[in-house]
Formats: sequence, C-alpha cells, structure tokens
Amino acid sequence: MNDTQITADTHAIEMVADNDDVMRLHPLTIVTSLGGIIKSAWGAFAAGAYFIYSGQEWIAAALVGAVIFFNLFEPVLRYFSFSYRVGEDELEMRSGILNRNHRSIPFDRVQDVNIEQNPIARVVGLARVKLETGASASGSEEDGVIDSITLDRANALRDLIRRHRAGVTVAAPADDGAPPIAAEADESEPIFAMNMKRLAQLSVFNFSLAIVGVLFGLAQTYGDVLGIDPFSQGFWRDTLSQSEILQGFVLANQFITVIFGLLSFVFVGLLTGVIRTVPRDWGFRLNRTETGFRRRRGLFTLTDVVMPLKRVQAAILATGPVRRFFGYGEMKLQSLARESAKVGDHLVAPLATRPETDAILHSMEWRPLEGTSDWQRPAKAYFWIGLLWLIPAIIGASVGLTIAAAQTEVPSWLFWIGLAFVALVVVGRYIDYRRRRHRIDDDRFLIRSGWWRQRLVILPLKNIQSADLAYNFVSRAFGVADVKLGVAGGSGFSAHGVHSVTLEDAYALRQDLLRAAA
Repeated sequence: MNDTQITADTHAIEMVADNDDVMRLHPLTIVTSLGGIIKSAWGAFAAGAYFIYSGQEWIAAALVGAVIFFNLFEPVLRYFSFSYRVGEDELEMRSGILNRNHRSIPFDRVQDVNIEQNPIARVVGLARVKLETGASASGSEEDGVIDSITLDRANALRDLIRRHRAGVTVAAPADDGAPPIAAEADESEPIFAMNMKRLAQLSVFNFSLAIVGVLFGLAQTYGDVLGIDPFSQGFWRDTLSQSEILQGFVLANQFITVIFGLLSFVFVGLLTGVIRTVPRDWGFRLNRTETGFRRRRGLFTLTDVVMPLKRVQAAILATGPVRRFFGYGEMKLQSLARESAKVGDHLVAPLATRPETDAILHSMEWRPLEGTSDWQRPAKAYFWIGLLWLIPAIIGASVGLTIAAAQTEVPSWLFWIGLAFVALVVVGRYIDYRRRRHRIDDDRFLIRSGWWRQRLVILPLKNIQSADLAYNFVSRAFGVADVKLGVAGGSGFSAHGVHSVTLEDAYALRQDLLRAAA
C-alpha cells in the first residue's frame, strides 16, 4: 500500500462514509425520471393524438394528464421513502411506504459497482449506482440500486468499495482534493477503444436480417392494404412523384422496380444496425485499473462498469464468417457478476482484431492463443445424431404434403425447397462437426464450437466447479456422451462443455479436468 492508495481511499470515505447521517436521493431524481415517464406513456400520447384528431381534446388532456400524474407519483414516493447509509464495511438501504424494506449489503459481497447516466442525468450531473452481489448473478434484477445521486458521490462510493475489497485501510486523514480512484484509469491509454470508423463497421456487421425478413413478409401479405409494397410500381410512382427522372428510371421495367425494392430492405436493415449499435457503443473504451478493467460506453445513456479480474471466470471469443473474413471478432468475459439484468457476460471488445484481443489477454496476465494442431475432435456420432433429428421433420413434412396433395394440386417447387432445406441442414451439421474441437492447454481448457456463430472459450482449469457426463438413449446407442462443465458467473451457473465424446474419452477427460482443477 502506498501513499496514493491511502489518499484516494481517504478521499472516498470523506465523500460517502458518514456514519451519523442517513443520506437520501438527490432532489432532482424526479427530473431524471422524465425519460422513463415519457417512454412508459407513449401509448397515452398516441391515444391522445387520436382523440385530438377526432375533436375530443378534453379526453386527450385527461388521459395524458392522468398517465403522467401516476407515472410521476412513483419517483416522488421513491424520493421520500428511500434512504441509505454508508458504514465502515457495509451499505444499508431502506425503502418502501407501507412495506418497509431494510437491506444491508456487506462490501465483501459486492461483485460489481456500475454507474449509469441517462441524457437528463448527464445534464444535471447525477448518476445511478447499481450494486451486484452473488445473489443477483442468477436473478433478473440488480441486488441494490441507488437512483440519482451526484456523480462525484457515485464514484467515491465505488472507490470505497473497491478499496475495501482490495484490503486497503486508511491510516490517517489525507489532503482534500485527492483524485478519486476512477480517475486513475483515465491517465493511461485505453487497452481497447473504438473510433468512428470501427463503430461504422460494427453497425454494418449488425445488419438485421430478421427485420428484413419481417418487412418482406408484411409487404407480401399486407402491402396492398397498407399501401407499402416496394416491389410494386404503384408504390414507387407515388413515392417518387416529385422526381420525374428518378420515377421514370425506376418504372422503366419490373426488374428495376424489384431491385429498388430489395435495396430499400437492405437500407432498412443497415439503418436498424446503426440504431442498435451507435447509441450503445458510442465512445467505447476499455482501460486497465489496479484491480481489473474499466469500461465506458454509450451515447444517450453512459455506462461506467468496473470489472475486477479476480472475478473473471472465462474469456469468450466469438466471430462469424463475415467478420472473420475481415479479421474481426468480439470478446466477452464471464464474471461472477452480470453485465446487466438480461445479459450475463461482460463485453470488453465488440469488434476487435486478433492483436487487440491478444493485448487484452496480455493485460489480464493470460497467455495469448498459440497456433497448434493438437486438438481433440468429437466422435463422428455427433454428425449422425444431428441428422437423426431430421427424420421426424421429414416424416411430418411428407405427411403434410401428401394430405395437401389429396385435396388440391401442390406445386412441385415446394418439394425442391424442402430438399434444399434438408441439404442445407446436412452441410451445416457437417461443417459444425469439423469445426468443433477441444484441448487442455496447460492450466486452461480451450473449447471451439460453431460454424456460423463461431466461439472459442478460454477456461482456466481452477475455475471449473463441476464436470458431469450427460447422455440419452440415442447417444448411449452410439457409445458417446457430453461433458458439461459448471462454471460460476455469467447467466447464473453457466455450463461449458464438449459434445459427443466416446465414453472412454469422456471419463478420462472429466478425470483430467477435475484433477487439474483441484
């Protein structure tokens, strides 16, 4: 422990640890709740617009006013009923009006302290603090939330908890104005950061094919009713009525109309990728701190997350055919805490090259990946077992086509579509079989899987909690079993493992893993 550590810890305690006073939320917590209020009242606004259009303004005013009033009532009650106190080694929170809730969270039980700022909170200098413990790792909600306190107080609280967990104590008072611990990460260059070019590339890679499929189905089914069918010349005739030259070009023949229809769907898919990516990953940067990583990102809602390295259980590298062709992938860390209430693993590099992910591993004091051919593959039974599950689908489709053919004429192209689908599944299963492999690499276990969504799990052997063999009547007939590894963190008690290993190899692998993890 050095003088800088003592000074920073004293500064944090002076900011938040007042054992005599019970602290409340900032009065502007009601203002910071306006974004959520507007978001939850959008249905009332839409209904109000309808009533205004119908000439019933008083109904619109009453409806919108009532919804806003009841939505404002909740943050007002939260402000008057919520209080907290920072002790020497725990955080106490009290909440509730009729049913009072008194919660004490020891600092030793806190896995993560996350700070979030929505646009309104950033303007007024407030922040939302989320505490995650082992109890919240498998739940759908955070274990403790302090909504709307000053940003300085939020940073000081996080620094105090981090220092306590690191075993740093305060020997003597320090000078005022000592920088908070969070500022130490800003003084060094980030290990990984995303500029505008990388953010644009990530937006393109996040092209939403699902949205394109939904829009295509709606256009074909309800396009005439809604008046939105980009494959119809009438749609482009009305849309391009202000530009006769472009209108004439699009309407020259049906082929060009179809091309413009496809381009419009591609544009919507790209736009969806931009909308999903830019607000979330704007200003993404990852810094190394004394105990782990600090990640900040967000355009509208700024999130500031600290990840202690001693809580990291595994690293996950993922990519796909397109991203891999351009030399990119993503990297996540499976920790004892959760990324959020709905996401388990912490994203530390949304779009990174191989040298960039190696640099992150190096900063974690993990060995980079080495090129080697010493991998074990699953048994060929993995391929054949996957094909067996196609039999019920083929039988069901054949029965359906037979019944339909008895009642009406069935077009022959349905048969070819079904045959192409079966062939695609067979090829995909074979590629998946060829890509799956695993190996024990000294003190860690490496698992490769996937052919479209390709994953590499780097799992330190010391983090393996259990190793189980699983098989059903089909795999038993082939003489193979799955080895499932229990690892703490992520989405609860996450299970990594390998599939379709011969029984002899499965028992040997389990024994080797548990012996090395002991």
